Parts: sequence; C-alpha cells; structure tokens
Amino acid sequence: MKAVIGVVLLGVVLPALSKECAQLYEENGLSPNFNETIAHAIHSLTLNELRKFNPLAEELNGVPVVNPRLNDPTETERVIPHAPEEPINKNFVSEAMNIIDSVMSQVGQSGDQFGTNWPIVARIVHKFHMKDTWAKIKEEFDLMKQPAKDLCVCLKDTKENGIFQAVDWVARQYRTAPLLTLLNKPLPKLKDAKSWEVWRARLVQYYDSQAITDAATYLSCVLNHTS
Repeated sequence: MKAVIGVVLLGVVLPALSKECAQLYEENGLSPNFNETIAHAIHSLTLNELRKFNPLAEELNGVPVVNPRLNDPTETERVIPHAPEEPINKNFVSEAMNIIDSVMSQVGQSGDQFGTNWPIVARIVHKFHMKDTWAKIKEEFDLMKQPAKDLCVCLKDTKENGIFQAVDWVARQYRTAPLLTLLNKPLPKLKDAKSWEVWRARLVQYYDSQAITDAATYLSCVLNHTS
C-alpha cells in the first residue's frame, strides 16, 4: 500500500448507482469517475474553506472528509460526516505563515492526521496544493448555474454514490501506507528543483477541467440546496 497526495482509486468496492441517478450524472456532464474526482477535492476540506464558497455554510454541512485526528488512538472513525472548522494559529501576520505554523504544530501529536509517513515538506505542499485546487474550483463554482434539485439529491447521498467510500480509501492510505505516491506512481523525496519538477508535473494533472467541474457541481449542491 502507498500513501497518496491525490486520489487514484484501485480495488474500491462501490455501491451500484441507481438507474435514475446514473442517468442524471451522465446528462449533467459528470465524469464516469466523479466519485474519485470529488473525493480528491473534498477529502481535507474544512468549514473555513466552505465559507469562502458560501459564508452561510453550516457546521452540519454533509461534506465527508478524512478525520483530522485520524491517528489519535481514541478515534474510531476514519471519515467524519461534516467538514469541521479548522483552528488556525494567529502567531503571524499573513495567512500563509499562520497555516504553516498550524501544520507544523500538528507534527508528532497524537491526533496527527498523517502519522509518521509524511515528511514535513510534503505536508506543506499538500496543504497549499489543496488550497490552490479549491481556489480553482471556486472560479467555476462562481460561474456555474445552480444544478437541478434531483441531481443534487443524488450527489449529496455520498454513501450511495461512492463519494464517501472514495474519501475512506484516502483515509486508509493515510493510516497504513508507508510510501508517498501521486497518480499511483511513487514520488521522489522532495529535496531539490529536480524532484520538485516531478511533483509539479503530477500535481497540475489534478486541475483537469472535468475534475474541477465535478467538484464545483457537488459543492454547489451541498452549499446552495438545503433539501
């Protein structure tokens, strides 16, 4: 097993999609593997970030994410049902430096999401890669028409459509996998410009327009449909 920065799901047993929902996904332009693309987009989302999409986003938001305290021995859930508010340290002036402070302050703690498998530089890159991905998703989110209610009913049922299982797959990798991979290929140790070229080439593939549309559609349903 290998730890992942992004999501390429292999061997995940997914529930069968209802015929009606499967037709709606196809008619509305979602990708065949929308559960995977959405899982990558949301697996580490926080309420802080959701409120950048919609300031009225609530604590009970229905966005399943990897448990931020995944490696705390007292925690029993790999995936929690709602994106939680993330405490951000306020020791510095800029958001970026305070985020780095928060990431570093978790390393080696009992609730450290990434355990012992993630080097420090990889943690910081992951954090900012996801923030950059959410910024790209928001560009499309802001331009998107409100999805139809029946589509949103299907998309929000994450245990039936496979999104929840895909997020759980990520959580299991975080907990057990000894090596970092991206797009199912081993990553070199991030130590210089040459190794960063490999990381960058893999990371930019997650900005695929279809993956961004999948995620923006899901978030529009979650944040703009109350039923």
